[in-house]
Amino acid sequence: MLNGQATQGYQYPSWNDGKFLQSDDIRCNKGSENHAKNTKAASVIAGQDVVGFTTNIHTKIYHPGPLTILMSKAPGDVSDYDGSGDWFKVYQLGYKSDWNGSDSGWNSYGKNKFTFKLPAEIPQGQYLMRIEHMATHPPYKAKQFFLQCAHLDVKSDYTGSAPDSTIKLPGGYTMDSPAIQFDSWADPRPTCMTMPSPDKMWPNDNNFNKMLDNGVI
Repeated sequence: MLNGQATQGYQYPSWNDGKFLQSDDIRCNKGSENHAKNTKAASVIAGQDVVGFTTNIHTKIYHPGPLTILMSKAPGDVSDYDGSGDWFKVYQLGYKSDWNGSDSGWNSYGKNKFTFKLPAEIPQGQYLMRIEHMATHPPYKAKQFFLQCAHLDVKSDYTGSAPDSTIKLPGGYTMDSPAIQFDSWADPRPTCMTMPSPDKMWPNDNNFNKMLDNGVI
């Protein structure tokens, strides 16, 4: 109301048009590079140490949707790296094998810690490790992304091939991607979902089944 007269409907200052998906902010969240130089790299041993994330002030996740952790190797010092290289998946939590479409059927639901043993097949070097929780409830074309990155200094004896099944960020998601189009509150409720890219986890998807119904290997 203005001087007794109803104004027009709310004038939105912006609308989700997919620009975030094509922004560098999709890598580690907005403003993260401003603090990269002051972020310490955790020294870890591939195949031995358990790594992961916890939520801020230990708040539990209650949005429906998948959770993934990706890694990207820096060409040198990770504090100088902008995440423009290849990203590969090392961890994911989808839905339970007997999912009936309920919010509580997501394996990340009600949890605040997500840890896994760092695979032995990670080449030595410094990495960005990125966690992402994608909220899949409506409005289904305006996904909420909860994401952040950590710095790792990986010690490893692995000399095999580099991780495959990689994506670029931005580039790994588009507005037409199945995960972006997915609506977990659709009627009828869906009981399956195509997980966010990359398609496979490193190495060789060998930890997928262990992660289907639990969060720790």
